[in-house]
Amino acid sequence: MTILPVRREITCNLCGNSSSKIRYDSTTPGGTEEHAGHYLATTDLYGNYGQILECKACGLVFAAPRLADSEILSLYAKSEDEEYRDEGASRSINSHFSLNTILRFVRAGKLLDIGCSTGFFLNAARLFFEVQGVEPSLSASQYARDRLLIDVHTGTLETAKILDNSFGIASMIDVVEHFSDPLSALKQAYRVLEPGGYLYLVTPDISSLAARLLGKKWWGLRPAHLYYFSPASLRAMVEKAGFEVVMVQSFGRSFTGRYWISRLRNYSPFFTGMVMRAMDRLGLLHKIIYINTFDSIELCARKKGGHEPA
Repeated sequence: MTILPVRREITCNLCGNSSSKIRYDSTTPGGTEEHAGHYLATTDLYGNYGQILECKACGLVFAAPRLADSEILSLYAKSEDEEYRDEGASRSINSHFSLNTILRFVRAGKLLDIGCSTGFFLNAARLFFEVQGVEPSLSASQYARDRLLIDVHTGTLETAKILDNSFGIASMIDVVEHFSDPLSALKQAYRVLEPGGYLYLVTPDISSLAARLLGKKWWGLRPAHLYYFSPASLRAMVEKAGFEVVMVQSFGRSFTGRYWISRLRNYSPFFTGMVMRAMDRLGLLHKIIYINTFDSIELCARKKGGHEPA
């Protein structure tokens, strides 16, 4: 583990304002830790983030200082998340939750998943859509290609060189908070969507009751998360990128009992171990359990212009 140099001067990505206030103090003064575990989807290495700031003008929350963009992309490219693959059954169920929301608005066409990881969502979505993915992790993208036989580009949306107006749906599931420039990423999604195409997003909600009660110990505060949205700030950014928001709601998930409880070990290892043993006796560790903690946002938006996709 090393301490890497950080970007210090960061203006608000939503309104461009340079005046901000500290929301939460930095847990790594003077730098940000390079730790591969921080950049895994299943990480429970919460904390060790730079200062969390809040824009005084529009209220957008973001991390600063933080690692340089090239360092972050390098860590994602090298990341290997075996626990993510081990929860493949529950993540496939969660993929169908997202798919069912999308099907309320469009039921056929081409779908691009940006930050698609191992491709579990694309595997579900190809029941209805012609699918393609973009993923910076070499390990995850290779899994999607080799095991699920899905067309996934290893890299970013920029390196994929997707043509304009070529997809009916673009999805970013637990992804937009990882971009160093989320507004630009949303504009890129707008570019690749055909007129009338749909954007689908899931991201943590920093205005949620859980986030407010837990404060700087909220599980959503992670070194890999560079921006933190509320429904209002997410809507504002999506609209600034050119979209018309058509739906915003909370998003729940299903995981095994073991996975749910393991997320608490950073807070209380003793309590976590006690509950693990109790659930094991009850036969619940490997049962898939749905919980909505009401601290994730699910949003659908439409690219203005043109006709509704088929």
